[in-house]
This record gives sequence, structure tokens and C-alpha cells, in this order.
Amino acid sequence: MREATCRVISDRIAIHSRWQPTFPEENKIMTDSTSTEPRGSAGAAGLERVPPSQQLSGKYFLAAYSGEHIAGTEFVIGAALVSLGVGTSDLIWGLILGNLMAVLSWAWVCAPVAVRARMTVYDYLGRVAGRRFSAAFNLVNGLFFMILGGAMITVSASAFRVLTDIPPQTAWYPQSLSFVALALAVGGVTVWMVMKGFKLIANFASVCAPWMIVLFLASGILCLPVLLDHGAANGLTVLGDVLDALVWTGVTPEGDPGLSVWVIAAWAWSVNLPLHLGMSDMSTLRFARKASYGYFSASGMFIGHFMAWLCAGLMGAAAALLLKSTLVELDPGAVAFRVLGAMGLLAVVVAGWTTSIPSLYRAGLAFQALFTRHDPDRVTLAVGVVTTVVACFPFAFTQLLNVLSYFIILMAPVGAIIAAEHFVLPRLGIAPFWRHRQQRVDNLPAILTWAGALLLALGLLLQGSLHLFTIFIPVWALSFIAYPLLCRVMGSLRCSTQDPWEEAYGPIDVSESEPAAMPAPVSTRQPSFVVAVACLAVILAMSLWPWLGAAAPEDFLETYRWWIVPPTLVYFVSAMLWLRTRRQPDRQQVSV
Repeated sequence: MREATCRVISDRIAIHSRWQPTFPEENKIMTDSTSTEPRGSAGAAGLERVPPSQQLSGKYFLAAYSGEHIAGTEFVIGAALVSLGVGTSDLIWGLILGNLMAVLSWAWVCAPVAVRARMTVYDYLGRVAGRRFSAAFNLVNGLFFMILGGAMITVSASAFRVLTDIPPQTAWYPQSLSFVALALAVGGVTVWMVMKGFKLIANFASVCAPWMIVLFLASGILCLPVLLDHGAANGLTVLGDVLDALVWTGVTPEGDPGLSVWVIAAWAWSVNLPLHLGMSDMSTLRFARKASYGYFSASGMFIGHFMAWLCAGLMGAAAALLLKSTLVELDPGAVAFRVLGAMGLLAVVVAGWTTSIPSLYRAGLAFQALFTRHDPDRVTLAVGVVTTVVACFPFAFTQLLNVLSYFIILMAPVGAIIAAEHFVLPRLGIAPFWRHRQQRVDNLPAILTWAGALLLALGLLLQGSLHLFTIFIPVWALSFIAYPLLCRVMGSLRCSTQDPWEEAYGPIDVSESEPAAMPAPVSTRQPSFVVAVACLAVILAMSLWPWLGAAAPEDFLETYRWWIVPPTLVYFVSAMLWLRTRRQPDRQQVSV
């Protein structure tokens, strides 16, 4: 059971994986988490795939996507987009276009492969490319999540830092031994929670996600009148002019031109590339009844990567004005505390932990696949120790956008290879999984494709004609085209049937002798659920007070800090009570 749970967690290699649907028990469909070659005996592919009884409806994916993209990274990215000198209109249109491309990548590329193959990305890649290629992919995954986990530990530590006299850590190296001690302490607690188990933390994260969504939205509503007041003092009365002058100015703090709308669109598209074009969400979408459920990712993109980024930018700009500082001199803890007080610090801590804990799990599982002879717990502990040391160096936080971009470039060719294996090879008369069926140790076309794509990326970086955030586009496109061509000229196995997908994956819906019982429906009629929703409504409604002219915006911030404490406490108590009983059938259902 513990192995199956951990494997589901490892499958969700998102930048921000938080609020997941409750998936059925997977003991019968999971493969060995330490193996890169799948095992099993169901279907033509030789794998036990997701049977119809364990496939889920769209509401599970709508809930998962709508809650998973509110996390510590939103504080970092939203503020970074202000510091990078983005213009207001460029930011809004860039985020709309980029998030739309991300949704289409889920719906048109990742979901069709996942629903037809019904395999995890690890099983699929193991069949496509073999053990050594998969080991290299695991190494990249492990390093990626170590850096991300370290950055989020730093974000959580920034909240505790506000309660001390430790200065903000905005350089790439630690500027205070006290901060090092604080980061080590926060990292130690994080690693301890990872070692104790994920279920409790996952449940707590599912409770925190709606609250953080409301808090982000409330912070934006609160900060807009503050910015309008400061703009009016400088003769600016139009909202667009205020935002252009005080928030998204179009120039960096050094006076250099900011990012264009196309670069912003590319970043919004790529930030979740490991999940969609990187194909890692195959592992979750294999439970979807229809490929169209990939469109439900829009709820996450436009809540987390549109609304939350905009609100984080507004909050950062307002905090910088109120503190008479610049945003580059502040960390998430200082920003959140100035606007939202103690509840802002709690949001930063929770957001950081709900990212760092799953990241440590995934990093640990990736390295466990590489070090199979060592005890898994010791491997995870070692990964946690190294990640905590990384957290002491704020470069992972201050340079997060650049660091993520480099890893996205490394992972993009792998997703392109998987997509080409499914969409292109059969149309060229090449059998999917031809390497596995020919019992070749390595997939030479895949290795050459990955190497060639990285050489292209290096050349583009050195040449400097493309922004770092956009390089993944030619890298993915080259890989998607080059891999099938190399397969065709290097002796790949030709299709022997009219339906190569059925030959590779098996029938669309596999038969099952013992259908698994689905979980009871979630109850939303319980009083604790109603109270929790009411508390969120109160938190949001109170943020509208300055817009009614009832209080000066800047003065109201001090009041709002205290007003939101009682409904927040009641919300968490009610939500945790509901979480414990949400799947218990009521008495009427039992009697029937």
C-alpha cells in the first residue's frame, strides 16, 4: 500500500502538485517503482492497464487541476514578473496566450496518449527507450525536484525570518548565519514529514488549496485601491496608467527593456511543460474516461497561472510602496506579512511546504530508481539532506525562473519522443514500442535525438538570439521531427497490423475479472462543509470593504490582518472535520 501511494505521488511530477483527486487503489495496476522495464501480462503490451471500473469522471480532474496550481511558486513567479519589467498589457495577453497553449498541450498531446495507452510515463518510456535512457531521465527529474524543493524550503523559511531580525535573503548566497540555521531547521522539519508519510500532508494540502486561492484573490482586491491611492497622489487616475507606472512598468529596476508579450506567453506555456508536452501527466490522465478531460487543466492555468500571478504581482508592488523599498529587496515572507499579516505568513509557510514535500518525495523516488541496491528510506533521507543544504543558498529562490527554464529544456526532448512514438511512428509504418519488441538494449534514435536537441539548445543559448524562456519550443519541435526520421533510417520494426496502437497497447478497454469498488461520493451536505465555504466567502467579502468607501485602503490593511484570523481558524477546523467524514455515506443511504 505504501509503495502504491508513493508511486502515485511520483507520477504527478508537477511544479506545483497539491490538491489531487482520490484515485482508486492501484495495487493491481502498479509496476515496480524501482524498475525502468515494466512488468505484467495484460494486453498486447504486456502490462496491467487501468480497467474501466477504475477510470474516473471529469469532476476528479476538474478538482485536481483547479487546486494544484496555488503554491509557493506563485509568490515567487508573480513577483519575479514585476521585477523582470513586464508591461501590463504584455503580461495579461501573454498569460492568456501561454496558458491557452498549455491547456491545448494537455488536451491535444498528453491526454490522448494517456487515455489510449493507459500507462504511466515511466512504463511508457521504459518500453520506448530502455533502462539506461530512463535512468538518465530519472536523474534529471531527481535534480529538478531537489532544486524546486530547496527553493520552496527557502520560501517557507522567509516567513519565519519575518519574526526575527534576520535580513531578507535576496542574493544567490546566504547573507546571514542565522538564516542558514533557520533554513536547516525548516528543512529538517520538511524532511521529517516526508519520512513520516505523505497521506496526512496531502490531506492538509487539499484543505489549504481553496483557502490559498481565496487569499490570493483577496490580496489583489485589497492592493488595487492602495495602488490607486498612490497613483492619484502622482496625478494618475486611470487604473491602466497606475498599473503601468507602479506595477508592471515595462522596464527592469536597472532601466532595461522588459520582456515582450511573446516571451511571457512562452514562459506561461513552458512552466508546466514537464506535465503536458513532457508527458508526465500521462500517469494521472490514464485514469480519465475521455481524452477531453485534458481541457479541465484550464481551471488550474487560469486560477493559478493567471489570477494568482497577477495578484502576487499586485501584492509585491503594494508591499514595496508601503515599506518604501524595492521588490527585489523583499522576499515572499516580507511581502505577505505587510499585506496580510500573520495569515500571510501562514500562507507562505503552507505554500512552501505543499510544494517542497511532494518535490522531496519525487526526488527521492527518482534517485531510488537509480540506487536500487540501497535502502529507499536512506536514499530519501540523503536527498532530503542535500535539498536542505540547497535551501541555505537562496539562488534556487532568486533565480527560480532561470533554473526551471534550464530543466524544462532538458526534459522537453523526452516528451517529444513519447509524443512522436504515439502520433507519428504508426503513420510512417513503424510499430510503437519497436525497441522493446526487438529486445534492443537501447533506443539509439532516442539517444541521438536527446543529444541533438541539447546541442541545439546550447547553440541557441550561446548565440543569444532567443530568450531563455523560449528555447524549449525549437528543442521540442526538433525532437518531435528528428526522432521518427531517425527511427525510419535506423532499422526500426515495421507495423504488422492495420491497428498498430492496439498491437502496442492492447484493446481500448481491457477486461477485468474482479471490478474494483469505487469510492463513495464526496458529501457536500455536511454542516462542516457549509461552514468552511461560508468562512471563505467572509474572507473574500471583507476584502471589498475599501471599495465601498468605508475605510482608507492603506489603513484598512491593518484592520484586515486581524479580521481574517477568526474565519481562517474556523475554516481550517471545519474543513478538517469535513475531510475526515467526506466519504462516509449518510444514514439514509445506509438504510436503503
